[in-house]
Parts: sequence; structure tokens; C-alpha cells
Amino acid sequence: MKRSTASAPHLSPKHESESDVKKVKLEPTPPSQAPTGREIIQNYLKGDVTAAVLYRKICNALETFEQWESETPKIQLLEQFLNAADAMDARTDLLVKRLLSIRWDKIPSSVFDRFRTFLCEVAIRHLAFTEDVYFAVIQRLIPQVSVNEETGVVTFILTEEQQNEHYEMAHYIVSSVLRCFPLSAKTVLKCVKRAMPHIVEPPVTVAGYMRNLILMQKYIPSSIAKEVWEVVFERLARDDAHNWRCEQNEEENKSPRLFALNDDILIEEVIESTNNSEDAEQRKGEQTLQYLDSVCTDIISFIRESEGENEVENVDEKWLKSFKITGDNVQAPEKLFGTFMAVLESTMLNATHVQYISFIWLYFGSLKTEYEQTILEQLWQITIRMPRAPADARRSQGAAAYLAAFLARAKYVKKDTAFTWLEELFNWLRRYVDQFGSGSSQILPGLQRHGTFYSISQTFFLVFAFRYKEFVKDQDTVETLRRWGFGRIIHSPLEPLKFVSKPVARCFSAITRSLQLVYCNHVIPTEEVQRPFDDMFPFDGFHLRVSAQFMTPLMRKFSPLAEDLSTLTKALCWNSAAAAQDKSEKTDSSEGLDFLDEDEIVTGFRERTFSCGQSSLNIYSATPGLKSFNV
Repeated sequence: MKRSTASAPHLSPKHESESDVKKVKLEPTPPSQAPTGREIIQNYLKGDVTAAVLYRKICNALETFEQWESETPKIQLLEQFLNAADAMDARTDLLVKRLLSIRWDKIPSSVFDRFRTFLCEVAIRHLAFTEDVYFAVIQRLIPQVSVNEETGVVTFILTEEQQNEHYEMAHYIVSSVLRCFPLSAKTVLKCVKRAMPHIVEPPVTVAGYMRNLILMQKYIPSSIAKEVWEVVFERLARDDAHNWRCEQNEEENKSPRLFALNDDILIEEVIESTNNSEDAEQRKGEQTLQYLDSVCTDIISFIRESEGENEVENVDEKWLKSFKITGDNVQAPEKLFGTFMAVLESTMLNATHVQYISFIWLYFGSLKTEYEQTILEQLWQITIRMPRAPADARRSQGAAAYLAAFLARAKYVKKDTAFTWLEELFNWLRRYVDQFGSGSSQILPGLQRHGTFYSISQTFFLVFAFRYKEFVKDQDTVETLRRWGFGRIIHSPLEPLKFVSKPVARCFSAITRSLQLVYCNHVIPTEEVQRPFDDMFPFDGFHLRVSAQFMTPLMRKFSPLAEDLSTLTKALCWNSAAAAQDKSEKTDSSEGLDFLDEDEIVTGFRERTFSCGQSSLNIYSATPGLKSFNV
């Protein structure tokens, strides 16, 4: 039987090649495609080796992102991840941190809004990245500047328009995340503290950051509003005190400051002494003054807007008016005032040698009578509060100093109000003497345990010296003062005049002797005595140019009676000369001092000067209400 070959046909070589070609055409190989950013992240999280290599290459590429000249690769790289926020987690922290570190001015404008949305999503979706996003964004609230190391000149890197766009974007991100994630408010506060520019940074960076922190008050929750203000004033108080020490070093050889204040001359001295200087250190001092002036003006503008006050010429308030982001709990004016009073107690009362920042509360108290009363009452309650720790004692003494400053310096505090508080001060001192300093031979004056007594004593002496001219116009008031019996306090075993500021003591002694209330000049020591309390004199002098238009109209100058001019001149100038020279140095008291009101001075009186010796009694804690004179 012949075998059939139909089931196994024989193929020629030609037929075989045709079959192979047909197979290739029927089963083509698919082309390879680059993985997307989302796929890289997902595979990386699954442990894929190839994806891990790509992930590392992308992170390394982001390190040089700012150096790329073309925008096309930047856009292509960013677009891979701007829609993948939900795919990330804590294991992609390197990628997220590299994206957060990109300078915003290097991001192409076509993806800028999407990048902003990406940051919001990352902060809201992933708790592990919330603080990182907050910190990176809040750092963008600091102006970008460059400093010439040789000359110290500071220049801005971005234009004003670009910088404002970055500010707006940063505020938008912070407010959006806070709205969706309210429990992250404390994280915002933590980042605000961390992002504060270092003290060696140019003052202009701090001024810009402070302005943005003020704007944050429009949308941050009330739970951290007070703490953010404390961050602002703690830094301002530190810089203000540092500037004060620098001014003291520069004025070592200047003439003494006495009980007087001429704001125009003080401002003129500061501006002229800094504008012509080429020294880098003095330029830094000028920049610090400008920064303090700018921040004081910004805070006052914010307060004025809260109170509904009209705009003021020569003050830039566009930054405040053009800001449109608001939160759900914007503080009412009364609530803002309460916040400032809390900050005054927690921050400012313990801050000695603060020269300018304290004037903000002087301005706040002038807006409403209720504010004035609240300030005086709260300061008094803090003053007489029983201290439980050394910090509480210092706070009480600081409150007494601020109370003295308001009653003595603030023009809006009326005579009757000042006299009522003066009587309250005297009654407290009398009760203290009766309890601790009367009828006991074992009393040791000058102890720190009596620090509050001495600080209140200085408050009484200072307020009386500044306001006595108004009191003596009413004969009944003079009789009331005589009935008080000043000697009961002055000549008590606690000896208050020995341990207060010498100019205050001598001025009070000269005035009370002139009014025949008490003779106490012999009680004042000739040598300097260590004080048992930290005395300070807020509202003493104001050198800032722009914010001066708000402050100087509220300040009262020291103005004694004309017949007391010669007596006070001798007492105060002898005191300043004795600080460094022979106490027997004689002066011509016919040459007047510049501490009378305009209506009490003959023409040309302000051009005359008085020589008190070359020594300088310009230590701030020892010379309240003072002004420098030419020798």
C-alpha cells in the first residue's frame, strides 16, 4: 500500500521563506514606551529595581533644575509629578523635598498654578509632608536679596511684581491648607518660628517677613494669633535693644540728656549721623532703624485698618489694601486690642532697653477712651500682683514702668485721670511702708524683695514731676498733696529716693522743695547705688522718621514751671557732671535748658545751650525723658 503524503506536504525553500515573512507580519513587536511619573512612583513603592533607578535619577536631576536654561525639559519633568500627589507617601520624601526646594522664580509660568495646587494636595493628603510644605512655603515670605560682601549693599533678586506674586502664592497655600486641615495650626506656628531670619541677615529681610506675618493675621485661626504676634514682638524687642546698645556706644562722648524731649532734633541727629557714613557697621545701624520704622508703620497701619481709620498720606498701605485672602475668624478690633495687651504682658514687660517698639501701645491707647482705661487698669493689676517667681517680679516692675510712661508721657491722659492714679500709687506706698518699713530697726533698704516698692516709688516720682505743673494750677489740689504727707514715704526706713534713678530723684526733690511739700535733697546719695529692680523708661525718645507722625503728637514733653527752671537746671546738671567729673564744678544756670513748652519760651531761647561738662549720663535706664544738648 502506497503511503499518502497529503498530511505532510513537502515545502520548498522558497515556500519556507514566505512563511517566515508572513509570521513576522502577523505578530509585530510593540514599541517600548517611557513610564510616567505616577508609574515610576507606584513601581518604586512596590520595590521594582528599574523604577528605583529612575526615581534616583529624577531626584538627582532636580538638584540641577535651577541651572537648566530651556523651559521645555523643566515643563516635561514637572508635569510627570504634578498630578501624582495621591500616589506619594512617606517613602517618597526625597522627591517631595527636592520639589519643595525648587526656587519659584525658576518654575515656568505655564505650570506655576498647577505647582501651587500640587503643594496644597501634598500637604493635605499626607501628614508626613505637612510640616515640610508649610516650612518651604513660609520661607518664601522672606524677600530674596543679595549682599555685596565688600560694600555691604543689599539688592533685591526679584522685581517687586515677582516678589509679590510669590507672597500671594505662599499665603494662598498656607490659607488653603489651614482651611482644609485646621488641626495643623500649631504646625504653622512652629514653622513661623523656624523661618525667622537669623540676626546676621540684612534687616530688610526681617522687615519683609514681618509684613507677611502681619498679613497672616487675616486668615490664621485665633488659636495661634497671639503666639504669632509674640514671635513678631520678641524679634522686634531683641533688635530694638541691640540698636539701643549700639546707639549708647556711639554717644559715649556726647553731652548729657536731661528731662526734655525735642523730637525734631532727635530725628535730625539720627538721620544726619547715618546718611553720610560709609562705614559698614554704621550702614547696618541705619538699615536697622529703617527696618524698625517700617515694621512700626506696618503694625500701626494694620491697627488703623482694623479700627476703620482713614488712610494717611506718606504711608504706604497698598500692601494691606490689595491683600484679598481672609479667613473665617478675622479678629474684631476689641479682640485685637486684647491680643496686644496679652502680648504686652507676656513679651514687652520683661524686655528692658526697648526704645521704639513700646510706642505701638502708646498709639493703641489713643484710639479709644476704653483702651486707655483698660491699659492703665491692667498695668496696675500686673504691678501689684503677688509674684511667684523671679520672672513675675520683673514683669511687675516692668508694668510699673509702663504705667509711669503712660501717665507721664501720654498727652491723651487727662489731668484728673493722672491725679487719681497718683493718689492710688501714694496710698499703696503708704500701706507698704506701714506694713514693712515702719517701726522696725531691722529693715534693710535696697533689697530685691522690695523691688516692686522701689519701682512703684519711681513711678510716683516720675508722674509727679511730669504732671505737677497741671496740679498746682488748682489750689485745692495743692492742699490735697500737702495733706498726703510725702515725708512718710520719703523718710521711711526703706529710703526710696536712694534706690531710684538719680535724675528722677533730683527732679522730684527740687520740685517738692519748691512747692514746700518735703525737703529730701540730703537723702539722695552722691554716688551711684545698685538698684534692686530693673528700671526702664518706655516712651523716652523716638528717632524713627515715618512712624513719628503717629507718635510725636501723642507725647508730652517735660515742662516745669518757669520759676523752677533755675532750680531744676542746677540740680539736674550737677547730677550729670558729678557722674564723671568733680562734683564742685560750677555752671552758669542763667543759660536755659530746652525743656519748656513753646508758649513759655522767649524768642531764641531754644538756640541757647547749657554746659554740664563733657560727661554723658545717657544710660537709658538712668535718664528718663531726655534729650542731648551741645556742650
